[in-house]
This record gives sequence, structure tokens and C-alpha cells, in this order.
Amino acid sequence: MKIKPPFYLLLIILGGILIGFGGKFMRNEYAMILGIVLLMFGIYKTSTSWSKGEDKKEE
Repeated sequence: MKIKPPFYLLLIILGGILIGFGGKFMRNEYAMILGIVLLMFGIYKTSTSWSKGEDKKEE
């Protein structure tokens, strides 16, 4: 599906924004935790989708 890569990029950007500016909206500790979780989930899903694409090209 073509919507997945932009969605994962959005998660990475949102995670970075929460880490940087989340202290203004909620407690700093919670903002950093939520930002790191979103960032890592987006990076993980992006890297697994890239590896699936490489497997298809090799075959």
C-alpha cells in the first residue's frame, strides 16, 4: 500500500516535534517518552518496509 511510507514519515516527524516542543503542551517527561516511542516505531516500520522491498528486487 502506498500510504504507509508517508504515514511512517509523519510518525517520525511527530516524534521529533514532541521531543523538542512537547514540554510546552504536557509534562516534559511524558512528552519525551511519547516522542521517543513514536520516533522509534516510525523508524522501525520504515526500515522493515525497505528491507521487504529489497527482498522483492532480489527475486
